[in-house]
Amino acid sequence: MSEILPFKEIFKQKIFRIPDYQRGYSWEQTQLEDLWADLNNIHLQNNAYHFTGILTINNFSDQDFDSLEKEGFKNLIDREKKKILIKDEEYIPQNLVDGQQRLTTILILLSQAVKKIKDEYEKLSLSERFFYISDNGNKYFFGYHVDVPSHNYLIHNIFEDLSYGTEDTETLYTYNLDFAKNFFNEKLEDYSQNNLRDLIIKITDRLLFSVLNLSESAGSNLDISMVFETLNFRGKQLSGLERFKNRVLYLLSKQGFGAEQIGRRRVMINRTWLEIYKWLGRNPSPKKVMDDDAFLKAFWLLYFSRVDMVAKDFKAYQKNLFENDFSLMNIHNNVYMKPDELRRWLICMKEAVVLWYFINNPYEIEDDSEFKYYYTPSIQRSLLRLNSFPFGYGRYMLNLILAILARLLPKCEDGLELTEEQERNIETIEHFLWAAERHNVMCFLLHGNKTNYNQEDTFRDVNKYFISGNPAQNGSSLIEQLLNNRVFHFSWDAVKRNLEMGAYFYSWDGIYFILREYEEHISGIKVDREISVNRLYPEDKLIARKSYREINKLHDSRRKKYSYALGNLFMSNNNHSDRSFKEHRERIENALNRNNVVYASEKELLNYGSWTVEDIEERSEKILNVFIKKWNIPNSGSAFWKEYFSN
Repeated sequence: MSEILPFKEIFKQKIFRIPDYQRGYSWEQTQLEDLWADLNNIHLQNNAYHFTGILTINNFSDQDFDSLEKEGFKNLIDREKKKILIKDEEYIPQNLVDGQQRLTTILILLSQAVKKIKDEYEKLSLSERFFYISDNGNKYFFGYHVDVPSHNYLIHNIFEDLSYGTEDTETLYTYNLDFAKNFFNEKLEDYSQNNLRDLIIKITDRLLFSVLNLSESAGSNLDISMVFETLNFRGKQLSGLERFKNRVLYLLSKQGFGAEQIGRRRVMINRTWLEIYKWLGRNPSPKKVMDDDAFLKAFWLLYFSRVDMVAKDFKAYQKNLFENDFSLMNIHNNVYMKPDELRRWLICMKEAVVLWYFINNPYEIEDDSEFKYYYTPSIQRSLLRLNSFPFGYGRYMLNLILAILARLLPKCEDGLELTEEQERNIETIEHFLWAAERHNVMCFLLHGNKTNYNQEDTFRDVNKYFISGNPAQNGSSLIEQLLNNRVFHFSWDAVKRNLEMGAYFYSWDGIYFILREYEEHISGIKVDREISVNRLYPEDKLIARKSYREINKLHDSRRKKYSYALGNLFMSNNNHSDRSFKEHRERIENALNRNNVVYASEKELLNYGSWTVEDIEERSEKILNVFIKKWNIPNSGSAFWKEYFSN
């Protein structure tokens, strides 16, 4: 049966632990703001309450008691009564199956409020009521099971108990814990002592929960981890990666191994996911946090996909993962749960996440002592470029890059130089990455193919190349297929049609990309900051247009083509208003005198005394030729520009 209880009653004579099949702490600012608003809407003078949600719990198993023993409760456990005895008081230990995100958040807030109470006796009283009891060290009422990542971090860093062990590995989950703590600290910054006491009353007395004990409601035939998976399709859903961990732990619990073997493998699974989340959240910048399920798909393609799969299989990769590879209908004969195979793919998964981090953060690894692979500036630059194509064009290619790196990228070994074979592997990787860039430039930027063009073939290659070094399709090597078969359709007529769908080069998807590449070509420096694209000859502004007399003689349609031509466009640090060419030169010279940011491609414009049709044609061909030469794109000669400017 469920009952409605205030927060203070939930913790009366109870010890809660979050089991290892749960996700880590995942609440973000939106959920924190919602909770804060709920508390502000509780008016004590009106005797108001707030129903916070459902807490689903279940009783401890023998394995749970084993975990609690590791935490320092060893001599306090009465296994027969299934209780904890501390200072002659009995406590009932229970697992949180659902509701841990809300409860963790409320305790983080309460801990920050209690910390600000000035009366030491009052502070200690609240701490011993809701957080811990002292008995040969502090014994906490709430936390994760000790083998679960984030347990020590919660106690040591969030609840600020420095007597507790530190958590050396920080993950996205520990980052979220820190964020919540800092969020509430800021909210409480100007709170008076009376305000703090009112808030504590709101939390402890006025927040209501419906508490459901599954052990009492359903007897012993309920698989709790499956209940957790089902419950968490409400609210903020589990990511596929979180659900995958839960599924593997569940299947492990059903294998015919001894308790000790299951325990060891359970630790191995938890440590693998700890490593995964350490690397996925290694770059805490909001723009750089890596998506759980993008990695899950990359690893599924790497290890579990097959060459006979088609587009619908790749799209429904999680369905394949949960209904085929790790199906509940194949518990005892699952090849991936056999001891050697389980160890093999877990090790592969730990190595894959490090390489996936490198693929998505190629320059962040330079001072990272835990990144143990060899790399070159060429590899870094190519990876950044493959991440930088507009609108995510060709991003699916990163999955194939993972297979290439997993197979070929050598690990660093202290004091040892690369072997000849490893040096050849580095050269092969550089060539692969260049071929992938070329593929994306030709198919997506120039030809205008849809974003999933060649995706199915590429996905089929991933596992096959990882295993054998060969593509899924026989007849030629993977590098040859990237360079030839998959770009055979390219034509400059198609490029022209693609440009004509918008305002020519001015609205072209690749304009920012090509101008950055041209800038890097002449300056030798990659452009990291945001840029603006400006026009020299302004086809549509009469006053500024007057100084461009020669171009003005053209009829409207040709004038527009010159205005939107590649050579008439330049990148700059800011948007600039339409003006005469003389005024453009003066702006650049003034910016140089003031030491403002001026790109090398802007400085080039100072070499022109005026701005004519010949200048636009010459600069257009010059920029595009850099592009063509860099990626060895079939050249149309001058035919493309002749046709472009002729009508």
